[in-house]
Amino acid sequence: MKPFQPEQVKTFRAPKYGGVTLSLLSMFVLGSMLVVWNRLPKEKPAPALRVLCDEALRVPVEKAIIQFEGEMNRGISLDFIGPQRPAPHEGKIYDLYICVEGGEANQAPEIKVAVPVAFQKLVLATRKDFSINLSSLAELLEADLAFATCLNTSASGKALEKALTEAGEWNKVMSKSLRAYPSSLQSAAALSSDEELEAVFVWDSVARGFDLRIHRIKELDGAMKAIEARVSKESENPSLAFGFSRFLAAPTKGQFYFAEANFTGVAGDAWTENPELFVYCANQVKEALIPGLEAFEKKFCVKVTAHFIDQPDIAKALGLISRSKAVKSMPDLVFGSMGKANDKLAAHFDLYPDSRVVGENLPVFVHKSTRFPASTRNLLGFMRSWRKDVH
Repeated sequence: MKPFQPEQVKTFRAPKYGGVTLSLLSMFVLGSMLVVWNRLPKEKPAPALRVLCDEALRVPVEKAIIQFEGEMNRGISLDFIGPQRPAPHEGKIYDLYICVEGGEANQAPEIKVAVPVAFQKLVLATRKDFSINLSSLAELLEADLAFATCLNTSASGKALEKALTEAGEWNKVMSKSLRAYPSSLQSAAALSSDEELEAVFVWDSVARGFDLRIHRIKELDGAMKAIEARVSKESENPSLAFGFSRFLAAPTKGQFYFAEANFTGVAGDAWTENPELFVYCANQVKEALIPGLEAFEKKFCVKVTAHFIDQPDIAKALGLISRSKAVKSMPDLVFGSMGKANDKLAAHFDLYPDSRVVGENLPVFVHKSTRFPASTRNLLGFMRSWRKDVH
């Protein structure tokens, strides 16, 4: 039997620090951390995108903004112009202008780029209680209504003059016009408040906004104009402004709200925050294309990935893609000849009518199912004008 050794007996010993002490220590550490946290430099919140919009576009634009802010986590500050405030705030510069007449947007120092977001048509408008449906100028003149037009300094006035001149009715209509207003907005506002006035020539977008009765006049069938979102050159965030413009033009985004408000839609790009065009180019035009592609990227905030290959290999590469499961990898544009494979690849590409895009007699093909039809059109138009500017 071993002798008893009391020093080897393990007994419970109370901790050196009790619960109250540890709690106080934890509170001290937490307080110290909060002090340090509050002294750290805070990141400034991203400034809100400043947008000036026509009152006639309020409903679709406001709905699109709610969705855009929710998806992109970016704020948008929205001001409106209308009959009560026909001009923007004095001295205030906006990132983006969305106006039915376009004149207000021209007050911006200079426009960087314009994106069509919807179409509007010129119509004759009356009050809702007008019982007769008018479909021609002859019927309008026969009804002997007191009507007004817009000054030809406005987009609607210019469109009216062009349409009626082509129809040979300009002088006759103007001789019967009671008065002319600076814009469609002011014409519609006058019709709503002036009992003497019975009809006005305005954009259908404005007529809907004032809840007027719309009459489709056959002589005005071709009088249509795009409503554009215009990015100012003085914008502090042109990339975000252009992104919201593309959001408005995207089929599954802003176009839904414009269609809901009875606007005619545009063929915009599929929505993605960072659009990218994939381009095949013949090596012979490499030096001519690269500077233009880089300038396009800078202006339109759209990335262009160019793949330069020898002319004979273009058709081979496209043929391999078309026969594979990677058809979606087809380029959006092809600068170069496809040789004898043109007919075989006709199901995927259209020949662009202007072969002078890069200053040489080189065919250009556009992918029929490109996800970015608007950016593709912009690139071709930009390259054509850019070549003229640098030569």
